[in-house]
Amino acid sequence: MTNEAEVYFALYGSEFDLEEATRRIGIEPTSIKRKGEPKTRKHLFWQISPDRIEGDIIDIYEMSSALVAQLAPFAEKIASTRQALGLEAVLEVVLWISTDESKSTPAIGFDHEVISFLQKVGATIDVDTYCNAP
Repeated sequence: MTNEAEVYFALYGSEFDLEEATRRIGIEPTSIKRKGEPKTRKHLFWQISPDRIEGDIIDIYEMSSALVAQLAPFAEKIASTRQALGLEAVLEVVLWISTDESKSTPAIGFDHEVISFLQKVGATIDVDTYCNAP
């Protein structure tokens, strides 16, 4: 088995108008998750997520930088939408790490631009890790 990773940015809350969030921000989410859907628990999610990657080398620095470069032009609108609608914001890192000792473990870190963007929009970072065993 190889390593897999997904990095996404999400706005979430218990109740909010997903279409209003999209209109205010000016960018279409790549996905939305509604309450009660698998892995959603008790919140609605508006999220931007590039494709999950799979490989022997996973670089979270690179993945998070690419995502933030896409979102940076919308930082002020994201921040004002988060405040106006009473939402939380998160940069989510999900890793499935191979148990094969011959595989490299993922490089996990965030550059200055990512940290600055997260501060501007009032977001936190969450990292979930899972074993990717055969």
